[in-house]
Amino acid sequence: MGCLDARRLIAAAAAVSGVIATAACASASPPAAPATPAITACTGGSGLEAWIGVSRGAAAAGTTSYPLNFTNAGRSACSLSGYPVVAAISRTGSQLGSLAGRGLSTAAPRVVLAPGATAHTTLIYYGGQVSASPGCGPVATAAELRIEIGAQNQPSYAAFGFRACSRAGHVYLTVTQPVRAGVGTPARTDADRVS
Repeated sequence: MGCLDARRLIAAAAAVSGVIATAACASASPPAAPATPAITACTGGSGLEAWIGVSRGAAAAGTTSYPLNFTNAGRSACSLSGYPVVAAISRTGSQLGSLAGRGLSTAAPRVVLAPGATAHTTLIYYGGQVSASPGCGPVATAAELRIEIGAQNQPSYAAFGFRACSRAGHVYLTVTQPVRAGVGTPARTDADRVS
């Protein structure tokens, strides 16, 4: 092989490797963006705190409406959706009466709570239905509410003392709508902490 043939062979090899290198660079995708963490459901175990705006209750004709608030006390965002399942609980940990009823709305938007953010719904207490009548009595005293929402596997608890039916039957608590963003009261006060 002559000097001219060797030079042509080297030039051809260089051209082919340049085409291969150019094609490889053109087909390489840009670096992947860092993955954003998935937002998980809020749970009592992840720092979801439930509280009743006791001092903000609005009473009329034997019923009282209270804001039922959910604050994310955890370190990362979490989400809520739908109606909470609410039960009155005695000081000994027993459920008192029936689960709370719920409103008729079927629209249940997902609410994402950043750390420190709050969502709420409204809880109505029908105190006039709590009596010693069959399907309710004897009358007991609730110490707190057990609250579960969505696929939550750990409930949240809110201190709330009130007269309650000890037997299932009368529905004396109702959650009026799915949770929505924002605080249901202007601010949490010491009066909202019931022992």
